[in-house]
Amino acid sequence: MDHYRVKPGDKIDLAKWDPEDKRFFAGNKKAGKKAIAKLNKELEALQELLYAEGKQKVLIVLQAMDTGGKDGTIRHVFEG
Repeated sequence: MDHYRVKPGDKIDLAKWDPEDKRFFAGNKKAGKKAIAKLNKELEALQELLYAEGKQKVLIVLQAMDTGGKDGTIRHVFEG
């Protein structure tokens, strides 16, 4: 996850980010479900810290074509 963190004050050049980056995904559905479960736990822990501090926010960028499954992905990643 550190690769995706942006430090305060850093400028972001989206052209430098590979939209097909799959470093956390082995490519099959079973691995994807496992990765989402792990990501959910990490996001939950980070959100708890951010909420306690009350100063920072989280921005998640999810890219896919129309009908690419973004709605379902959002539900699965962010459900508690």
